[in-house]
Amino acid sequence: MTTLAMFSGGLDSTAMLVQLLEQSSDELRVHHIRMSNKESRDEAEQRAVSAIIDWCRTRYRPFRYSESALDFTALEAIPIDYVCIAFVACQVAIDTPRCNRIAVAALARDTDIENRSARQRRVFDTLYECYRARKLGEPEVQWVYPVYGSTKADLAAHLPRELVDLTWSCRRPVRESNGGFHPCGACKACLARQGI
Repeated sequence: MTTLAMFSGGLDSTAMLVQLLEQSSDELRVHHIRMSNKESRDEAEQRAVSAIIDWCRTRYRPFRYSESALDFTALEAIPIDYVCIAFVACQVAIDTPRCNRIAVAALARDTDIENRSARQRRVFDTLYECYRARKLGEPEVQWVYPVYGSTKADLAAHLPRELVDLTWSCRRPVRESNGGFHPCGACKACLARQGI
């Protein structure tokens, strides 16, 4: 069977990816959603994703990688990430032969994660039901949370420092004059990474 790993390029999803590569023999499809919105973090995330995927391909077993894009830059509101992930995961699961598991890098310490994960699965199930009515996809798809019980410090401690340094978590990156980015240091994601 095949596991679909939803990948953002952050510390959590990178640790999940490494765990799946090291501790699972499932075929693995890794998928990144380039989400453009008024936070403008998509370019910084994309750079991290590309670097991490390249790094992992040279050190671990083979896996399939794909990406898609959602552009919300014309909206004032920032769309809810977990709803977008559920929508795209449904499409990619249908596109992935024998896909029966979707891995998401949610942590128990994330705010309201239980309710958010349940709502995400409901969105997915509703969409997936449309495909099952057409006899597409697998009869059952399980959502798994491989790093759920970990803390960010645990995740960082189990990864090579070089790989930790490639990850990106900031929601509001600051563009540098040389075209690079540095974290804002003040958003929720930056605060969660303090001390890592």
